[in-house]
Amino acid sequence: MLAVLFAVLTGILLKKLGSDINLVTTLFYRFLFSIPILTGYAVYIRGRDFLQINQRRVLVFRTILGCCGITFWFLSLRSMPFGMATALFQSSVIFVTLFSPLFLGERVGIYRWSAVVAGLSGVVIITDPFSGNMSLYAFYGIAAALAGAALSLVLRQLGKGDAPASVAVWYNVAGFVLLFSLVVVLPNQLQSISKDVFVDLILLGIVGSALQIAITTAYKHSEAVVVASMRYLQMPLSAVVGYFLFAEVMSPNEIIGALVIILSCLVIAWRELVRIRRI
Repeated sequence: MLAVLFAVLTGILLKKLGSDINLVTTLFYRFLFSIPILTGYAVYIRGRDFLQINQRRVLVFRTILGCCGITFWFLSLRSMPFGMATALFQSSVIFVTLFSPLFLGERVGIYRWSAVVAGLSGVVIITDPFSGNMSLYAFYGIAAALAGAALSLVLRQLGKGDAPASVAVWYNVAGFVLLFSLVVVLPNQLQSISKDVFVDLILLGIVGSALQIAITTAYKHSEAVVVASMRYLQMPLSAVVGYFLFAEVMSPNEIIGALVIILSCLVIAWRELVRIRRI
């Protein structure tokens, strides 16, 4: 539940920042202000070994996919209704199920394949590509979902041999170094900001750190399927928040597509739970 809350708060802060600052500045401070909290957490969990990583090559892929995912996620939140952006991003579970037989050798039964087909139809309903009105913003949401799906597969591999707290530190440090290098080359991309915006950016870093810690702790103490199922609460909550705080109204097609995605993801989670209990 805390992970859901922090994810919604992240969206609220990004919506509040809006177009006041560019994406590079937002990501720069998001990574910068996440590092101290995540480093302290990793030291608390692992002590002197807080930076130890065994699968360095896999960590590189995690960093690349993580940076791509957060970039497209932020872009979709800045340019789409909150509920629609969240629904497209959460559809990553559908793509994970679609790709897992190819990359992980996992067997997917008829129920989950049916849920995948239904979920993909939900994505089509939301984006409405055949109407001619599909915008670049919809591609941001789909790209965020695809990056999130690939990231999930990589994190499964990392979880077999490395501590999530250490992975989080390395990812955020690498993200900050990448953004720092970018602003050194293109200094005009790092905008000057007001005091109010600076406070929001600090909060974004804190909430982002709390989100990563909450998710890590949840997966440690509960079944992954249960955690994933509860995270789908983020979709309706985001739509409600978008309506009341930002006067965003989703179209009937977007609502129907989001509901189809939610139901298909819940079916996938249910079948995963059944499979695990059989084992």
